[in-house]
This record gives sequence, C-alpha cells and structure tokens, in this order.
Amino acid sequence: MQNFGWYAVPYSFKVYLKVDIDVAVKRALEDNARKNTESYSTIEEAKEKILYRHKEETKRWIEEYGVNRDDMSNYDLVVDTTKITPQEVGNQVIQAYKKWLEN
Repeated sequence: MQNFGWYAVPYSFKVYLKVDIDVAVKRALEDNARKNTESYSTIEEAKEKILYRHKEETKRWIEEYGVNRDDMSNYDLVVDTTKITPQEVGNQVIQAYKKWLEN
C-alpha cells in the first residue's frame, strides 16, 4: 500500500517523489530486495505491471478516499528523482522543509 500520510495528516509537509517510468523499471529490476516480492520476465512486462498497479491504486484512492494522489497540488514539494542521487533528493527535501517551517 502506498503511503498516504499527505492525506491522513493534513497539516504536515507533504513530499511527492516522482520518476520517469523507464528509470523506475530499471531500478525495480536491479533491486535485489524486490526479487522476492516482484518478478518480471522482461522489461516490457515490468513496465506494464508497474503502470497497471499505479493506475489501479490511483483509481482505488479516488473511490475510497475521494482524493487523487496524482494531483501535484496535494504536495508541498514535488521532486523528480529521475536524474538525481538519493543525497540530492534528501538535500532538496531538507531545504524545502526548512522554508516550509518558516511559513
């Protein structure tokens, strides 16, 4: 299940981490920890399953909670992680969070 703290805790700093689907697929295929829970025969199959799961989860959120988790206006910060390191992601989050606290 996706984290929905941004919805459950309205007065919080909300971050959305996004990534290009092709990079997401590559990361999923290279993640040894996922091999026990997710199995893909091909890159195309992985992409199809990831996109399908995202679509279905988004639909479920709209039906169950009445919110669209893909609406970027729900978040205080949106970070595209496609071409940056985890350290850079963390730095962006910390900087934006500090600014958010000032307001």
